[in-house]
Amino acid sequence: MPLELQIRGGNTIGPPRPEPSLEPTPRRWLEKFYDSGIANLVPPLLMFLVAFDPLRQALGWLPAFVITVVAGVALGLVISLPVVPLKKQRAKQDAERGIVECVHREKGSTLRGRWATGYAKAEPGRLLFQAKTGQTGPLYGSVEIYIAPRPLGKPVKAPFSVFPRGEIMAFATDKGEVELAAAPSSLKLLTELTTQDGH
Repeated sequence: MPLELQIRGGNTIGPPRPEPSLEPTPRRWLEKFYDSGIANLVPPLLMFLVAFDPLRQALGWLPAFVITVVAGVALGLVISLPVVPLKKQRAKQDAERGIVECVHREKGSTLRGRWATGYAKAEPGRLLFQAKTGQTGPLYGSVEIYIAPRPLGKPVKAPFSVFPRGEIMAFATDKGEVELAAAPSSLKLLTELTTQDGH
């Protein structure tokens, strides 16, 4: 039986909502290895150690350098191929819970102009955000809760430095105007879920 409290006028209220969780789906070991940057450093270094000297002796310094760099980059791309479907699968699992990766800022606040990287969660009638450490670090700080979010206009293209291949959407909330930058599909999901009436 859910706990209910009697209040003035004969109405009852239930227990408060549980503390929201914005913890994303855990990354697998291959993603962690790739995101650590080691996978980006090893291929060029390996190509340099194995191929540069023979190529230099055969073709000269400059052609050997160019070939080694291009081959190292190509090898790095090949290594990244298994990671792509893992990231897509994890993003899909998060989306099923209403959670998306994004960057966030409150317009007009003391931090105006500064974007915070983290995760947003959409619920009927409210929008939640929690920051994370860096691009791949853990969540930290309290969960910001915005009531009655309402989209303001249409999304606009986000600068590459803010969110590559993303868009920016502004929301009117009880705490003022909030901007989120995320993938277009993520912004669409947030808009659909937050504007539901929850009934």
